[in-house]
Amino acid sequence: MADKKKKFSIRKLIYNDKYLIICSVIAAVIIWVSVALNLSPMTTKKITVPVDINFSGTLAEQLGIEYYGDNKISVEVTVSCKKYLAKDITADDISASLKTNSVTSTGYHSVPIYVSTKEDAEFTVESYYPTSAEGFYDVSQEVSIPIELNYKNKDFAAEGYVAGEATLNESNATVKGPSTYVSNVKRVVADIDLEKNLKESQAVTLDPIAVDDNGRRVEYVTISGKEQGFVATVPILKIQNLPPSISFTNAPQNVEDFVKIDYSVNSLKVGVLESADTTSLSLGSIDFSKVKKGKNEFVFDVSKISGIAVLDGTTEVVVTVTVPESFDTKTIDISRSDINLDAVDDYRVRILNLSSYHITLIGKKDELDKINKSNLSLTISPADGGKFTTDSSDCNLVISIKDAGTCWVYGQYTAKVRVTEK
Repeated sequence: MADKKKKFSIRKLIYNDKYLIICSVIAAVIIWVSVALNLSPMTTKKITVPVDINFSGTLAEQLGIEYYGDNKISVEVTVSCKKYLAKDITADDISASLKTNSVTSTGYHSVPIYVSTKEDAEFTVESYYPTSAEGFYDVSQEVSIPIELNYKNKDFAAEGYVAGEATLNESNATVKGPSTYVSNVKRVVADIDLEKNLKESQAVTLDPIAVDDNGRRVEYVTISGKEQGFVATVPILKIQNLPPSISFTNAPQNVEDFVKIDYSVNSLKVGVLESADTTSLSLGSIDFSKVKKGKNEFVFDVSKISGIAVLDGTTEVVVTVTVPESFDTKTIDISRSDINLDAVDDYRVRILNLSSYHITLIGKKDELDKINKSNLSLTISPADGGKFTTDSSDCNLVISIKDAGTCWVYGQYTAKVRVTEK
């Protein structure tokens, strides 16, 4: 007959040494943890917490008042907690902010700092410092001021070279800050410090500052531009003596073969870019439609010529264009229907009136005699040099001569038009 199953017996477990040892260890651990959690000693911990500056929903926001000062305010918070929790408490568990709702006017204010914890925090805030923060509060203002360059050393070009006028990627700086301080800004200055014996142009990154009437730096303002930074290009120019030269528009071919051109100076001492390899100084161009028989004088301001520095004191050059008295004039009648409008593709143009219905030509008599209206090409172009629009009303009358020889059109002619969409 099979043995009967052994019955579970608490008595046997009690008198089992191994079981008693295991139970004792487990009970001891439970009791130790319970005592440690409930009877753990209290401790304190100091935590640095950044202070939030927020004007949302305040009277200051409605008045346009902003804070100007150190935006990285922090407080040292002392918390009290059980010792075993201390290592897990961080700045993320604490909030600190300025009570900006107490700011109701501009000026310097000492604003209280408010510190709080999460609702389920297992610690308390014992103290914190500082309890308030001083700062300047004002309405924001923004102005645009030209940048002035201040050369720390003047003699930086090599012998035989000279510095030209510097150009900036942005000539004006935007100064922004509290109105009280922005109103004190009178100039924006940027220092330039270059090495000596330079023969090549230099690009310099600028760090402009805002200063008052006495040249002292104005605090609490920022300087910015449209681009990523301010850069000045300082051209280094080679000193040369160059003869003046001129070009022509609306002139016959080989015009210099039959007119006389004189300059008020034979040469000018200038600084030019060495890489330009210049053999003459171009003063600009003369529109030959303004040239008549006899002497014609045109004055050029050399200070307006870009890329050079005039070194001999010359301010202007007079160019005299002399057309031989033997040249003759001729008048040709035109009408509105003579104007070719094919080039105006996108619009329908109607010629309303012409500034003149007579075109004056100048040239050698025998060549003028061969020219009639069939030799003329008449078109129009917008007076502003742009494109035709429905707002266009005044246009330039552009006249060219086929087989012109020595002949050209004298005078400026315009047309009044009405432009509509096709």
